[in-house]
Amino acid sequence: MPGFRPAGSMPGWLGVVVGLVCLAPPFVGASDAELVVPDVITTADVDSPRRFYVTGIVGSSFATLTDDLAARYTGSSANGTLFTAGGALGMEFDRPLGAIRAEVEGRGRDSLHDTLSVTRIPLATGSGTWVAADTWSTMVNVWRDVSVTEDVDLYVGGGIGAGGSTSRVNGHYQLTGIAPDFFFGGPDTAQSFAWQAGCGTKWALSERVELDLGYRFFALDATTTPVTRMEGGFWRGTEDIRHAFSAGELLFSVRIYEPFRALRR
Repeated sequence: MPGFRPAGSMPGWLGVVVGLVCLAPPFVGASDAELVVPDVITTADVDSPRRFYVTGIVGSSFATLTDDLAARYTGSSANGTLFTAGGALGMEFDRPLGAIRAEVEGRGRDSLHDTLSVTRIPLATGSGTWVAADTWSTMVNVWRDVSVTEDVDLYVGGGIGAGGSTSRVNGHYQLTGIAPDFFFGGPDTAQSFAWQAGCGTKWALSERVELDLGYRFFALDATTTPVTRMEGGFWRGTEDIRHAFSAGELLFSVRIYEPFRALRR
């Protein structure tokens, strides 16, 4: 009969809804679900193939100042143990069995003094001083590290650059039978090509701090200092004194990697 609906029957759309509900999987609350978070790899978790570093350097420089004063005034050359100090900025690059370090280094050294005895001039007696003051150097170095243990490396390398000093020669002498003294002297600031080669060992105290004990041979190419000669108050000419500086150096260094890391956080 029209309008007649058997007991228990329901509209078609409601049956569809009920069917979908029955077919749907049971709901699981977020608190009961097991959340899977994928691993996220950041640059902090990966060892960098290169690291920036700063180094402080102190040591002893066993120096020799050679010159051609022997042909004019004396037969000696200057030798002495000087204090040296400075620093370096560099970058370390990881390589098999160790690393390669490239750096820029600057150092200074104490003054080297020598006492002259005027013996090369016939019938002359006198004395003087020869000083190489404020010796400095700026070098570009490359060092090759070789790992011995996890914390100890050996290294070898060297560098080239420029250096110089302020040279001062002062003295006087008197010729037998001649009343006025002869004076010689003059300051001059000279620069020349510099080079060094060395080796050493370094210990890692932590991931970022190393101690370094090394030996280097350092040398400045020969250069000249003009020396003026005076007789009494009268100028008697100028001559160039040729000289060169070299040293064996024992150095202790402290190296810090990524010193500004905390500032980037």
